[in-house]
Amino acid sequence: MSESWGRLQPRITELSDLSSALRLLGWDQHVMMPVAGGPARASTVATLQAIAHSRLSSPELGELLADAEADNSLGEDERASVNLLSRDHEKATRVPEALVRELAEVEALSFQAWTQARPANDFSILEPHLSRVVALKKEAADAIGWEDERYDALLDDYEPGMATRTVEALFDKLVPSLRPVTETILGAAGERPLFLTRTYEVDKQESFCVWLIQMMGFDLSEGRFDVSPHPFTIHIGGGDVRQTTRYEPKALMMSIRGSMHETGHALYEQGVPKEMVGLPIGDIRSLGLHESQSRIWEIQVGMGRAFVEFMLPHLKDRFPEELGRLSPDEFYRGVNHPRRSLIRIQADEVTYNLHIALRLELELALFRDELSVAELPEAFEAAMEKHLGIRPDDHADGVLQDMHWAVGGFGYFPTYTLGTLYAAALFERARSDLGDLEQDLRNGDTSPLLAWLRDKIHIHGGRRSGTELAEQAIGAPLGVEAFLDHLKKKYAEIYDVSF
Repeated sequence: MSESWGRLQPRITELSDLSSALRLLGWDQHVMMPVAGGPARASTVATLQAIAHSRLSSPELGELLADAEADNSLGEDERASVNLLSRDHEKATRVPEALVRELAEVEALSFQAWTQARPANDFSILEPHLSRVVALKKEAADAIGWEDERYDALLDDYEPGMATRTVEALFDKLVPSLRPVTETILGAAGERPLFLTRTYEVDKQESFCVWLIQMMGFDLSEGRFDVSPHPFTIHIGGGDVRQTTRYEPKALMMSIRGSMHETGHALYEQGVPKEMVGLPIGDIRSLGLHESQSRIWEIQVGMGRAFVEFMLPHLKDRFPEELGRLSPDEFYRGVNHPRRSLIRIQADEVTYNLHIALRLELELALFRDELSVAELPEAFEAAMEKHLGIRPDDHADGVLQDMHWAVGGFGYFPTYTLGTLYAAALFERARSDLGDLEQDLRNGDTSPLLAWLRDKIHIHGGRRSGTELAEQAIGAPLGVEAFLDHLKKKYAEIYDVSF
């Protein structure tokens, strides 16, 4: 070990430990904390965020990083970690500690307000908190600095190095092509199959999902699987990856899709080599690439004909009355039945990215000072009507349906579509490389695909950007064609339509 790395490593460990503590507090707030604990938790989180920011922005750390950068004896992973931490340090030095503390506290209180506002269908409960969050996020973005527009600084938190203009260009290609494809598919879909609306015992749903995620490769000895209002996955620290799902009696496929989606995230985190965990290169920086892993398992696998046929007998064992007479073809068509949905997380793969497009438009308008928080509810309804042809009747199914904005997650939503585009291209490459992947999935054997993803994506951790890793695995730059081709091929077969 070099002398410079030896001096830097304790600081890296300290920052990693603080991050783990903050993640654990966040997981607890979403899963277990009583509602009344919100104000106290906000204060605790704000204090820890301020401490972490102080450590990250300290001149002493800057000196240690400068020494390490000048050290030619560093190994490849050490060098990559220094480069990543130097980038984080530089950004942190631009944001005042008082702003970091205030933003952390306001976001925690805003989340608690959201948990009350949505059930009450009352945007006014959230509005003052959200207005403060947006104002502080603008202040933070301006402090960090940006080249073309303020949103660049927000996007960089979730997709480092990617510019707003790049994201807009992808959406400008995708949305006009996706709309006619969507209309053709929706026009051919017909009535929703009855089995999708039947009642399924939650305990049996949970039993199936716990079995399913382990069959996919999730290691419960190094993780947890819980319930939360909004499913999520979080890497607390070494040997501790936690995911959540949710169950509703009349939404069997929601719990299955949600569980497979979050397991995709969790498998990625569990696939990072243990020697990287706790180092900057052990943090997966690209949420677009992260989302690609969840979308592959949820959509390409979980809604693909081969794996659907595998799941059906196991579901019939648990729900013989509800599914006993269903044929594999009927089940496959039902699982993939598209419809215009108000709720993003319940949307099918055909319409999902139109939900993302409307949110991106609103975020850009907010941070271009073209839209105020008070105007968000009406703007959300109008944007949904524009993109999806439906309009929510209330705030709960409209502007309040997601928690992302309440917790300051501006810049996050575009990564869902980036992940969708990555997923389609990665899965096509995996099918080409693995040859008999469809038969493996029909037999319930997900290990070849997981091994391929481990080799191409997981083992690299955060060494390289999401764009670099994906392009290397795919063999081409990110585009919209693989996803559109996937939709056209799949639904042309299901509904005998042409595009």
